[in-house]
Amino acid sequence: MELVFNGRKYSVRTEVNSLTASIEGMLPLVLKLSRSADHEYYTSLQHKVSVDGAESTSHVKAGWIYFFKDWNAIALNFKETEIAPYKVYVIGEVTGGIDKVLTGEGQNVEVEITE
Repeated sequence: MELVFNGRKYSVRTEVNSLTASIEGMLPLVLKLSRSADHEYYTSLQHKVSVDGAESTSHVKAGWIYFFKDWNAIALNFKETEIAPYKVYVIGEVTGGIDKVLTGEGQNVEVEITE
């Protein structure tokens, strides 16, 4: 998977499970993400996805993409933090330092996710 932000391409090392397969089936995606809680950008997906076999966590890492089942949303994290009692499902790690780039961005960003 590949993520494009501000004309720069970042590789995404995805987990192998039904969640990533469901998301890959929707690609390419152009997503308008909103900043939340000073650690992530997120947006809801138009279609429901399966989380069968996906790992869940309450500890999110900078530069990783997660899925929040209750909101059917993708979250792109730029800061490591604990989000308990909430849990998200791991999609994968974005390589290339996107977390450092996103830290200084505004309230909304747009990314494209491709195969």
